[in-house]
Amino acid sequence: MKKILSFLLLLFIISDYAWAKENSAIWNGRADTRWYKASESEFIITTPEQLAGLAKLVNKGNSFKGKTVKLGANIMLNDTSGWQNWEKKKPKNKWNPIGFEKYTYYGHIGHLMLSDMIDNYFSGTFDGGGFAVSGVYVSDGTHKGLFGNVQYGVIKNLGVTASYIRGGSYVGGLVGFIRDSKIINCHSKALVSGGIFVGGLAGYISDSDSRIVSSYSTGTVTGRMWTGGLVGIGSGEIIGSYSRATVTGKENVGGLVGGLGNIISSYSSGTVTGDSRVGGLVGDLRFYQITNSYSIGAVTGISKVGGLVGDIDRGQITNSYYSKETSKQNDTGKGEGKTTAEMRKKETFEGWDFDRTWGIDGKVNGGYPYLRSFKR
Repeated sequence: MKKILSFLLLLFIISDYAWAKENSAIWNGRADTRWYKASESEFIITTPEQLAGLAKLVNKGNSFKGKTVKLGANIMLNDTSGWQNWEKKKPKNKWNPIGFEKYTYYGHIGHLMLSDMIDNYFSGTFDGGGFAVSGVYVSDGTHKGLFGNVQYGVIKNLGVTASYIRGGSYVGGLVGFIRDSKIINCHSKALVSGGIFVGGLAGYISDSDSRIVSSYSTGTVTGRMWTGGLVGIGSGEIIGSYSRATVTGKENVGGLVGGLGNIISSYSSGTVTGDSRVGGLVGDLRFYQITNSYSIGAVTGISKVGGLVGDIDRGQITNSYYSKETSKQNDTGKGEGKTTAEMRKKETFEGWDFDRTWGIDGKVNGGYPYLRSFKR
């Protein structure tokens, strides 16, 4: 009898293990599109396979315009143990971003090459519901991130964590490229690397109607040109956001943004290293404005280096500051340099809204101003 019970128990353990493996929360590499009904306008997805199904649908030309996709659970695309070492030891599953842009070459006329641009993008609303997608692994190409190409869409309430994202250009922890779109209340903790237009959250923000609001990034960002802790380059607005990412690049390197874009009530605190046009907040500020913002990260560069901004050309800086001590920079005409003690005093920040937007508390954010929407 004991032998029979032991045998049955063994069968139960084996079958239970098989069931757990088959029904694991980690992505099995397949795409499930069965949840999609063209007649419906709102969808809830809860599995990695369904998220891969969204990528498959978008990349075949379904933009989801006028539709909303919601996450109903955290999504794990790979086992995230050891994710910081994925550059050397890649995980099982490679992610195909949601939306892409590429050229297909098909011939020559004289010295000219003919090509067609395939431009499939997400233009609906993706609501993460406060959940996160972890274990994103991307290793090559352009327009890379969890999302590759978002146009006329909204991504909100979503996190990307424990992820490795590498590409050539338009590379971001959350999204590679956005146009006329909004990112609201999102965050990224990832190792992000690429050539140009590389950001911890978004690689490239196109058009003045694009916005990043109440979002942040941590982790590590590495690029060559236009590299930023939050955004590589952008022509939209960044509002109430921050970066603690460590940023390394060559030209146009910033703790928050590599270059361009209007920055309002935002900050950066990560280490920034580059060659030229290197700034604690922005590497290269042209034509745009920085308002009520600051940076405190260490900044290292060779030419056109600044505690707040590396280089400025017809840009405008209003009520924005940097720490001369922590940045190890002391430049003029590109924001106001203050001591560490001054950067921890409310009186330093002229014109700032400390009732609704900002707070300051010796026990929060190292004593530096913090955004009330985060209080971190």
